[in-house]
Amino acid sequence: MVRPIFYDVDPSDVRKQFGEVMDMHEKKFKDDMQRVFRWNVALKEAANLSGWHLNNGHESDFIQSIVEEISSRILMKCMFLDVAKNPVGLHSHIHSMHKLLSVGYDDVRMVGIHGVGGIGKTTVAKAVYNLFANQFQSCSFLANVRETANRCGLVQLQETLLSETLGNTNLKVGIEDRGINVIKEMLCHKKVLLVLDDVNKLKQLEKLAGDKNWFGPGSRIIITTRDQHVLDTHGVERKYKVQGLSHADALQLLSWNAFKKSYPERGYEKLMDCVVQYASGLPLALVVLGSLLYRRSKLEWESTICKMQRSLDKDIYEILKISFDALEDNEKAIFLDIACFFNREDRDYVTKILEASNFDAVIGIQVLIERSLVNVGYSNELQMHDLIQLMGRNIVHKESPNEPRKRSRLWSCEDILHVLMENTGTNAIEGIKLDLLGKKDILLNPRAFTKMKRLRLLIIRNACFSDGPKSLPNELRFLDWAGYPSTSLPSNFHPQKLITLNMCHSKIKQFQGIKVCENLRKVNFSYCEYLTCTPDVSMMANLESLDLRGCCNLVEVHQSVGFLNELSLLNVEYCSKLRLLPNLKLPRLQLLGLSSGTSIEKFPNIVGEIPDLSSIWIYNSPIQELPSSVEYLIGLERITIILCENLRDLPKSISKLPHLKYLNLSDCKNFGKFPKSSSSSSSTNSGWLASSKWNKTQDIRLSVGFPALEKLIISNCDLAEVDFLQSLHCLSILKHLDLSGNNFVSVPACIFRFTHLQSLKLIDCEGLQQMNASSGGKSFIDNLTMMIPMLYRFCEKMRTTIRIRGGELPAWFIHKSRENYMCFRVPPPKRAKLAGLVIGIVFKQDDHFGPSHFCANTTRVCINGIFVEYLEYYTLGGLSESECMWLYCVPRDAYNRWDENNEGDHFDISFEFPFKDPIPDVDNNIFGVHFVFEQNDNVDDDDDPRVIRHYCSLDNRTRFFQKPNTVLFTIEQVFSEKKKRKRYSLGEQ
Repeated sequence: MVRPIFYDVDPSDVRKQFGEVMDMHEKKFKDDMQRVFRWNVALKEAANLSGWHLNNGHESDFIQSIVEEISSRILMKCMFLDVAKNPVGLHSHIHSMHKLLSVGYDDVRMVGIHGVGGIGKTTVAKAVYNLFANQFQSCSFLANVRETANRCGLVQLQETLLSETLGNTNLKVGIEDRGINVIKEMLCHKKVLLVLDDVNKLKQLEKLAGDKNWFGPGSRIIITTRDQHVLDTHGVERKYKVQGLSHADALQLLSWNAFKKSYPERGYEKLMDCVVQYASGLPLALVVLGSLLYRRSKLEWESTICKMQRSLDKDIYEILKISFDALEDNEKAIFLDIACFFNREDRDYVTKILEASNFDAVIGIQVLIERSLVNVGYSNELQMHDLIQLMGRNIVHKESPNEPRKRSRLWSCEDILHVLMENTGTNAIEGIKLDLLGKKDILLNPRAFTKMKRLRLLIIRNACFSDGPKSLPNELRFLDWAGYPSTSLPSNFHPQKLITLNMCHSKIKQFQGIKVCENLRKVNFSYCEYLTCTPDVSMMANLESLDLRGCCNLVEVHQSVGFLNELSLLNVEYCSKLRLLPNLKLPRLQLLGLSSGTSIEKFPNIVGEIPDLSSIWIYNSPIQELPSSVEYLIGLERITIILCENLRDLPKSISKLPHLKYLNLSDCKNFGKFPKSSSSSSSTNSGWLASSKWNKTQDIRLSVGFPALEKLIISNCDLAEVDFLQSLHCLSILKHLDLSGNNFVSVPACIFRFTHLQSLKLIDCEGLQQMNASSGGKSFIDNLTMMIPMLYRFCEKMRTTIRIRGGELPAWFIHKSRENYMCFRVPPPKRAKLAGLVIGIVFKQDDHFGPSHFCANTTRVCINGIFVEYLEYYTLGGLSESECMWLYCVPRDAYNRWDENNEGDHFDISFEFPFKDPIPDVDNNIFGVHFVFEQNDNVDDDDDPRVIRHYCSLDNRTRFFQKPNTVLFTIEQVFSEKKKRKRYSLGEQ
C-alpha cells in the first residue's frame, strides 16, 4: 500500500509539475532526461493517489490521524479470529469447504454452511476465514447477524461491513437502501472475503450481500445459517451441511474439556461413552458437559448422566431452542408432535397423522428439515437428534412441570398410566402415545377419557387393559389402539372428525358405532379374530383403505364395500372362512389383497373399469376361475397365480388387457387350458421343423391377444398342448417364455415369430423326449441340432434352458469332459460364422438329498476370463433318478464383448460354481460344448465343426485337432476343492 503525504505542497502543483524546482532538475540533469521523465510520471501518480494533505492544520494532530489510520489498517490485516480452544475434527470440514470455495478463480461465489444449532457452523466459518483471509484485498466477518439485526438493525451491520472492508470507521449510511448502494459502489471492484454468520432471514442477505455483482472478481461470500431454505431462496447453489463429530473425535473433544488432555483418565472410559452417546456428535453438548464434569468424581459423573436423560443442560437448551422459537405456530405443533411421538417413524405415516390433526404437514415437515431440526433417513424415516428431541420434550414438560395431566402431550409410560388409572385427565391433553415394552395387565379407569375433550391423537401399543373405556373423545382424529380390549367401541362415540382408525389384534366383534363417519380415510381391523362381518359402510364415502387381513372368523364383507368410490386398498388375505367377495365397483382401487389364506373360490365380479390396479397376486387359494369381467382391470400389468390347484382355465377376455406385461401361472396342477382367441389361425404347423419354411420378413398378424405381454410363465401345470401361442399378439414384445414342467409333446412353429424372445425354459418337459410326428422320426433332443440354428436366426438374443432327467449328453455333443475348463482355437473367419453355443451339463445328485430338498443356484460362464453368462440350475431331492441333464443355448450377443476385444483365435470357456449348496460328487459331473454356426447350404465337410479328431496329450490336458484349420480344445480341472486331479479323455469318435 502507498499513501502520499503532501507537506507544504498542494497536490495539484505536484500533479501539474510546475515550479522552479522542476526547472532546476531539468537543467541539472539535462544529460539524463530519462531520469527526470520518470520523476514526472511518479509525481503525477502520487498526486492522483488518495493521501493526507496538511493544509493550514496542526502538525501534531495531522501526524496523530496518520498513525491511527495506518494502525487500524495493520490491525485489520493481522486480526485473525479465535476459532476454538480445542479445534477437534475441523480438517474434514475445511477440506470440503476448500473445494466449494475454489479460491483463486475470478468468479464470485456464495457458499452456504447450514446445520443445527451447536453443530459448529461458526467454528468452520472462522477456520476457513483465517485460512484464506490473506488472499483477499479486504475481509469482513459479521458475527451474530441474527442477534445484531434484531438488536441494532441492519444499518449498523452495513456500516460494520463497509468499515472493515474499506478501513473507514467514520462512514455512515443512515438507511438500509442507501447502505445497499454504498456497498455496491465501494466493493464492486474489490476482491472481498465476507462471512455472514448466523443468518436467519432472507432480508438480511438482501441488504448485506444481495447479489454477486456487488463484489469484485474473485470475491467469496460465506453464509452460515440454521435454515437451508434461506440459502435456497437467495439462490446459493453451493451448500455444505455440517454433520456431527465421529465417535473418536467426540471422545477427544470431551476429553479436552473434561480432563484437559486428548484422552480420558483410566476408569472413566464407560462413563465417557455414555456422555458421547448422549451428545450424538453435537460439539456444543460435548464442550458444555465436558466443562461441567471437569474434576468430578465417578459418582458425580454417574449422577450427571442420570440427570441428562431427564432434562437438558440450560446452556444447551437455550441454544437449541432458538431454532424452535423461529418457527410458526403450525411448525411448532408439528415439531412437538414429532419430538414427543414420531421420532424415527416413517415420513408418509407421520404426514397422514399430522394432516388428520389439520396441520399443514407436508410444508411443515419440509421447513423442519430445512432448519436441521429433522432429518430424513435412508428408509424415509424422520430422524430427530436426541438432544433436539429432548429439547422439544422439555418445552412440553415446562407447560406443567409438576402435573403431567396439564401438559399438551404425554409420552412417559409412568405419567400416562397415572392419568388413565386415576382418571386425572384434563382438557389440556391433545395427544397420548403409550408403548409398553413388556405387556402387563392394567386396570383402566372406564371413564379415563371423559375429561379429555380436546384429545385428537391416541396411540396405545403393547398394553393389556382389563377392559375398554366407557367413552372416547369425539374430537379424536387419529385412533391407533392395537389390542383394544372390548368387543365394540363405546356407544356414545361419534367421531365425526376421525380420519384413521387402527384396531388390529383387537377383541372387536363389530364396529357399528362408526357407520356414519364421513371423514374416515383408513380403517385397519387386521387380525381381529372375533370379527365376523363388516357393517354397511355406505356412509363412509371417503374411505380409502380397509384392511381386514387375518380376520380368521370373517365370513361376510358387506356389499357396500364394493361401491366405495375412494377406496384404494382392500385387503382380505388370510381370512380363512371368507368364501365370497362382493361385486367391485372401485374406480380408485390400487391394491387388492387376496393372495393367500382365504377360501374364496371365485374372483369377485368387476363392475366398471378399474384403471389403477396394477397387480394381482393369488397364492395357495381354492379359487376356481377368474370372471370374464377381469378385462375391466385395464391397468393390470402383473398377474401372479401360484399353487392354485382348483384353477383349470382363464377367461378369453383376459387376453384383452392392454397393459399386461407379466403373467405367471405356476404349480397350478389342474390348469390345462390357456385361452385361445377364436380368430387364431389353425393352419399353422405345430412342429419345430415347419418353421424352416417361414420367412422372417412376412407380415403375419394373428388375432389380438395379450398385446403388451413381455413375460409368460406357465410352469408345472397340466398343459397338453401349447398351440395358444399362435393367438398371441405380442410377437415383437415377448421376451421370456417358461413352459417348464408340462406334458405337451411339441412346440408350434410360431415360436420363431417371437423375434425379441430372450429366454425360453423347457425344464422337465418329459413329453418332449417322445417321438414327434412332424420331426421325421427323430426325438426332440436329436432335433435340437436343426432347431437351434433357426432359433438363433430368428430370435438372435434368445437363451434356452432345458432340463431332462438322465445322465448322458446327446451324441451331437462332440466336446465332452469331466473338467470345468475348456480351451479352443477358433480362427477369426470361422468365428465370424459362429451363431451361438449349446452348453450341456450333467449333474449327479447324491442320495442324501431328501424329498423336501430344493436349492437354486447359478453357474458363471466365462470366455477368456470375461464373464458372459449366468446359467441357472437347481438341485431337487426325491427324484427317481439321481442324474439330470441341463442344456443351455447361449446366443452370440452374450459374448459380443469378448469378441470385440479379442483379436486372437483362443476361445477359453470356464464354468464356476459359487453355489451355496454344492453338489457333493462334482467329479462325476459331465460338461459339454456344442458350436452352432450360421446355416450355409455350401458347408464343406472340412468346415463342419463336428468333424474332429481327438488326441490324448501327455499332461493333464486333452487336445483336439481339426482339418484343415487346427482347433485346440483344452480341458482342465479348476475346482477350488483340494482334490486330486483326474484325467478324462474322449477317445476316437
